[in-house]
Amino acid sequence: MIIRNLLGVLLLGVLTFGPVKAQDAKADIKKVAANFVKGADVQNAELLKTVIEENSLQYVLIGGKFNTFSAEQYITMVKEKQLGGKPRKITYKHAEFLSENLAVVVLNAVSSEYDFLYQLSMAKSDSGKWEIVGITTEINGV
Repeated sequence: MIIRNLLGVLLLGVLTFGPVKAQDAKADIKKVAANFVKGADVQNAELLKTVIEENSLQYVLIGGKFNTFSAEQYITMVKEKQLGGKPRKITYKHAEFLSENLAVVVLNAVSSEYDFLYQLSMAKSDSGKWEIVGITTEINGV
């Protein structure tokens, strides 16, 4: 009887804390996504460097045409104030773990002029830090 009660308490703990851990993990990847958007909005290249993997690429679809930027090119354009500088409101469409080390976040970031739809592919590095390893963006006028 004591063992049965103990097992019941352990099972309850697993069921209770499992979803909490998953919510914390989703909050982690959403924070990375938010810092990506914020980095451009406030033109903070250093913040972008903390969330974008240095070898990643960004594919941007504008008016049916693709433009491709390396992480270095994108961060340089933000640093030189060629991009960003306008606050955007974030709406998360989807945040999902594909495995323990892979995730995807889809969000809209809307400014007074443009609506950015982002698909951010993320991977967890050896250090346990989530980084954006691929970015696909569609930009439309508001």
